[in-house]
Amino acid sequence: MVNGQSVKNSYLIGLTGNLGSGKSTVRRILEQLGARGIDADALAHTVMARGAPAWCAIVETFGADILTFNGRIDRQKLGARVFADAEGLKKLEAIVHPAVGALIKQIVREESAPVIVIEAIKLLEARLHLWCDSIWVVTCKPEVQIQRVMRDRQMSEADARARLAAQSPAEEKIKSANVVIDNSGDEAATRAQIEKAWRAIHPETARDKSVWLYDLPPSAVISTPPPAPVVIEAAPPQAQPPPTPVWAKGRPSAVTKLEVEQGEGSQPSLQVPAWARVEADIEIRRARRSDLDALSVAFAKLDNRPQPLARAEVLKRFGERGYFISTADNRIIALTAWEAENLVAIVREIWVESADAAPVVLPKLFAAIEREARELACEVILLLINENAFTLAAEALAAGYSQQELQALHPVWQSVAQERMRRTDQIWLKRLREEITTAPV
Repeated sequence: MVNGQSVKNSYLIGLTGNLGSGKSTVRRILEQLGARGIDADALAHTVMARGAPAWCAIVETFGADILTFNGRIDRQKLGARVFADAEGLKKLEAIVHPAVGALIKQIVREESAPVIVIEAIKLLEARLHLWCDSIWVVTCKPEVQIQRVMRDRQMSEADARARLAAQSPAEEKIKSANVVIDNSGDEAATRAQIEKAWRAIHPETARDKSVWLYDLPPSAVISTPPPAPVVIEAAPPQAQPPPTPVWAKGRPSAVTKLEVEQGEGSQPSLQVPAWARVEADIEIRRARRSDLDALSVAFAKLDNRPQPLARAEVLKRFGERGYFISTADNRIIALTAWEAENLVAIVREIWVESADAAPVVLPKLFAAIEREARELACEVILLLINENAFTLAAEALAAGYSQQELQALHPVWQSVAQERMRRTDQIWLKRLREEITTAPV
């Protein structure tokens, strides 16, 4: 309670772990179970966007030579500098941590979800854990970590080992943990542990966080004591999914993000905060041959492969169809393939790095393809979306697409789609012009 007014307090999970441990996988599963996820690393990208206050402070501290030709911070160059200089790393964190913390507080203040999970590799160092109701630490076997870092960060084995060696030992994080998730195995084993810990959550035990959220003096708040920590042991995979807690029933999945048309009595979808739509560091363009190495990593993520694709396979896919990509911080964060035939534009192989990035990136990708399709006089665009890609479907709906059955399409459109779609694909359609030619060209 603040100044006599009741304040909503969500149950905060602080999620941390070293590089390559799989924190984002754990956060994604928690989002699927009903939590609202916050990715502190993604927020760090936001506060470091060109022209932002943190950007100015970083350039002033480390010099303009850390910038790319277009004024963005070269995160690889900055990272190489600070990870070799402990004092430089402290200076960087002193700039970035407060800015990220302010955004996290803004989200938590505006969010009504019963459970919020904050994923942050520096959760303890930034002292965010002091306001969390439970600390979750993700662990992983070192060799698995190294392989993940090599795959996801496009690092050599030597660089990956050096980066992991520079981090604080996992044992130090475990000392502060209420829940430890071993993510060394497959996703089913990880999910079983998460679901067991999820069932033990009681949102009503959340501590009063008003002092932190509203920067109040302690005397302004009537506090309740924190709950006793509960350590969850790993559980074997379960044949049946756990029951949804009463407090989570009726909540939409946190990965949908956008407001869509809803019927009477339905729950409102989560909104993307205005600050999350910072677009200065995002570039949408056609893929080039110089992107082949980055595409090999993005294709591996799209296909759920453990290793980047061989160059020959990337060249084959690159030659068969056109790709639009979205880049940020010198890496691909989203891509889609597209081609036009018989006045029909087909969009497939749609991949985006995270649910948080989808509302920012996908509309731009779709718009770029629509411009190209209109120039080719296409009548319609068909998105082929895997039925499990709920985030993509939500973004398609928001961009003016509607789901269609294959049999309901015009015969010409139907034949083009049928040759390219997989058994599990959904078809989402957008008309680009009213007049219909539908004659093969």
